[in-house]
Amino acid sequence: MDNWPKYYKNQLIINSDKGIAITCGWTKKEDVWDGLSLEAKEKVSVMGQLYSKEGINFIIRNTFLNPKIKFLIVTGRDASGSIRSFNDFLFNQENGFIHKEIPAEKVEEFRSYFSKHCAFIDISEVNDFIEKLEVEEANWTKDILSFEEHMYLISSTFPSEKIGFRIEGKRVADAWIKVLNQINKFGFEKMSSYDEKQRELLDIITIIDGEDPDNPYIPDYFYFNKDDLINYYPQMMTDTVFPGVEYTYGSRLRNHEGINQVELMIKELQREAFSRRAVAFTWNVEKDCKSSKSPCLDLIQALIQDNKIYLTAYFRSNDMFRAWPQNAFGLLKIQKEIAEKLNVGLGKLAIISSSAHIYERDFLETQKVIEKSKILFDKDPRGNFLIEVMKKQIIVKHFDQEGIFLQEFKGEKASELRNKISHFVSDVNHALYLGGELLRAEKAIKEDKNFIQDED
Repeated sequence: MDNWPKYYKNQLIINSDKGIAITCGWTKKEDVWDGLSLEAKEKVSVMGQLYSKEGINFIIRNTFLNPKIKFLIVTGRDASGSIRSFNDFLFNQENGFIHKEIPAEKVEEFRSYFSKHCAFIDISEVNDFIEKLEVEEANWTKDILSFEEHMYLISSTFPSEKIGFRIEGKRVADAWIKVLNQINKFGFEKMSSYDEKQRELLDIITIIDGEDPDNPYIPDYFYFNKDDLINYYPQMMTDTVFPGVEYTYGSRLRNHEGINQVELMIKELQREAFSRRAVAFTWNVEKDCKSSKSPCLDLIQALIQDNKIYLTAYFRSNDMFRAWPQNAFGLLKIQKEIAEKLNVGLGKLAIISSSAHIYERDFLETQKVIEKSKILFDKDPRGNFLIEVMKKQIIVKHFDQEGIFLQEFKGEKASELRNKISHFVSDVNHALYLGGELLRAEKAIKEDKNFIQDED
């Protein structure tokens, strides 16, 4: 079968037509392959990753195109719940993510066969299991079938500033919805290195203010649960390199050529609270400039202001649907670790995602998440305004978020005051609201009527 597999061919290890397929979850497939004996390798037809439950659709599609696949082994790390979803699909009949173009009776045929011809096992057991496994001779299905291609969400993208987007939220979930909404509306569509389209914005700066990573808010529209998050934290908080993984962010931050950079950041800020040298890198110039597996998170920097620790992180590439929320929680854990060691408060976390993208496989799911959630609009960090009309003048008083008076502006026309206060407004929704209220105040003066802010 020269043209098989049809989907993600360049991301799979393709070996033979002996009948066993292996999915490795998030564990590097090359490491699983290298752990197999020659005897075991001869029995394996294909091996690949399963990063998300969306990938189950392509396992089904590729398997219907090759009836010689007779046994499925599922192993590896389950960093996103994808393996758990596969188990739920096979044994609990969870179908919510299956492409509608795959007929229901064929989905059931796949499930009926592979629920009896599969093994969910630890990596350490894979080699011995394969060596002992006797694969049936008969093909798993009668006919070779190719299903209609899945129609992903197609939506217009709108013109934008192209680069430099600021988004803020009290919680990771709140900011995530705003990020998805921005990319969904304004993302530039282009191909990715994974043979599928992506929608991308450049340099999204996301700011989190108030989330406790040890008591996280995990809404039901997240793709992971609290247990998944707890299992993810060691990738940031320890220098452990897990079996089948080339590196983790934690290993690069905490044991980079033998150096614990997080520890040095803490010591630097203990030595000099106003230091700007508390920086840690994951990028290894000698290795990563030539590697296709170079880290997406490249740099973190900690700074102290107002007796609080502020953390900035830079990602060269960020999957904003499948990776960003866990990345954000992991960075909050590091920030909290530094704050506690320095006995200072927790300031804001800023994440700069240079290539902030969503893959085509997640376009439809992104739209569903946006619709399911309620997009919240936070208070403008630059303050609030009280608008009054006195003696034929509009008076605008500026307060900070704690209600402390800052300054006052006076004028007779909305346009005059708009130009005066515009520098002190950062939120678009706040700006639109103030514009409407100023026009109402100007109209009240012209018509010699009373004006009360927020009164229709």
